[in-house]
Amino acid sequence: MPSGTNMEWLVGRRLQSFVRREYDWVLTFDGGTSLVIECLWRLLESDRIRFTSQDEGQRFGLPTPVDAASEVMRRLSGALVDAIQLRDGTLDLDIRFATAYVLQVIPDSSGYEAWNLLDGQRQFIAVGGGNLTIFGDG
Repeated sequence: MPSGTNMEWLVGRRLQSFVRREYDWVLTFDGGTSLVIECLWRLLESDRIRFTSQDEGQRFGLPTPVDAASEVMRRLSGALVDAIQLRDGTLDLDIRFATAYVLQVIPDSSGYEAWNLLDGQRQFIAVGGGNLTIFGDG
């Protein structure tokens, strides 16, 4: 991993929004931080899968299709990040919230960008093949 990949600065940030766009998902935290996800994500509740990006629009026998972003925000609105873990090689990202929920970002392509995290000074990009590119100072 390149130097400067410590993402502990995200700890203590509060989740402000989680929005589904046409081809990606955007999480916004206080302090001008955002995470753009272009791969699979899942929300764990008590170590069980509660929602994933693949659930978006599915009915699962429910009266209305799943709105995954709304469901996540219903559980995490205003939640503080308690811990963050970046896995070497795969660049899986685990964001643990003080509410005991965990958002896992799971790169699912060897060629496409999976996610990028911006903190106002730096941009961390999970590029294909499990490589992390960092732009900016910090």
